[in-house]
Amino acid sequence: MADGLGATRLGQIGEVTGDYRESGVRMLLGDDDWVIRRESGVDYGYNMTKCMFSAGNVNERRRMGEVVSQGEVVVDMFSGIGYYSLPVLIHSEAAHVHCCEWNPEAIGALKWNLKRNGVRENCTIHEGDNRQSSGVLKGVADRVILGLLPTSESSFGPSIEVLRESGGTIHVHGLANSDSHREWSEEVVRNFRRLDPSYEFTISDIVRVKSYAPKWDHLVLDIRVN
Repeated sequence: MADGLGATRLGQIGEVTGDYRESGVRMLLGDDDWVIRRESGVDYGYNMTKCMFSAGNVNERRRMGEVVSQGEVVVDMFSGIGYYSLPVLIHSEAAHVHCCEWNPEAIGALKWNLKRNGVRENCTIHEGDNRQSSGVLKGVADRVILGLLPTSESSFGPSIEVLRESGGTIHVHGLANSDSHREWSEEVVRNFRRLDPSYEFTISDIVRVKSYAPKWDHLVLDIRVN
């Protein structure tokens, strides 16, 4: 197969597993697993046997670079290699992006990507479990990204705490039955309301990212917090 393609490396795709969302790719030919993916003017470098990359999220990555307003501070609670943070840094006029991540392999790639794309000065990385590392970010964010599948519910509380006192926007990724998008969204909002009744949580948009499995969709819920 490699001869036919004129390639020197060949990998086999696998499942994403574990708390670190580790790649299941294995090399069949060649030892160097470092790749650079260029997408919408962003270079994503990563070790493909160690870090995941979902090609199906391309439109959502692009959208994150479009929805952030000038001067906003963004907290990405599950930044990985910079899937959503890099488009924000490159294509918006955000004031600063805070990236929370606990996978050492992803952190290494994120540092490389920030330098490669020339946005290192506008980003701060907070290493470790975001339920602890985000403690220094209380009240700083205009916008929070919760980009973890299948659910980021364990970090709903910290995501509220990092928002400014006046509120902001939270983007919640999750999985829902293909005919129950609204029901899933309303349940997510109810969970936020239970955590902090002092805020008003309202649905501003429900975005279908891709099909995740038969009859299941990957969604992003945009929640306005006041």
